[in-house]
Amino acid sequence: MLVDIIELPLAETARFNPGQLEALCARMGEVRAEHEVARALDRLSNRLSQVARLRKGGDMAVLDRAVGALVRDATLIGMATLARVGADVLECIRSDDQVALSATLARLDRVGDRSIHAVWDLEDISG
Repeated sequence: MLVDIIELPLAETARFNPGQLEALCARMGEVRAEHEVARALDRLSNRLSQVARLRKGGDMAVLDRAVGALVRDATLIGMATLARVGADVLECIRSDDQVALSATLARLDRVGDRSIHAVWDLEDISG
C-alpha cells in the first residue's frame, strides 16, 4: 500500500492580513484597536499554552473549543498563517486523525510562537 507523505516545513514565515488590522482600526479607532491587539496577543499566548496542556489530557471536545477560540483571535488581528494552521488542527481533531493532529499541533506551536513575536516586532518598529 502506497501512502502519501507530506513534509511540513519547520521554518515557515508568519503571514499577516494587514487589511484585517486596518479594518479593526477603522471600526474601533487606532488606540482601542491597539489595546484589542494586545489583549488578543495575550489570549493567543495563553491559548497556545492551554492547547499544549489539553492535548496531553486527551479531551478532544475541549481542545476543539480552545483551538476554535485561538483561530477567532488570530483572524481578528490578521494572523493569517496562525488562523490557517489552527483550522488545520480543527480538521484533524474532527476527523480523529491522531497522527496528523500531533504533527499539526507541533506546527501550530511553531507558527504561534513566530506569529506572536512578529507582531511584537512590528509594534517595536511602528513605535
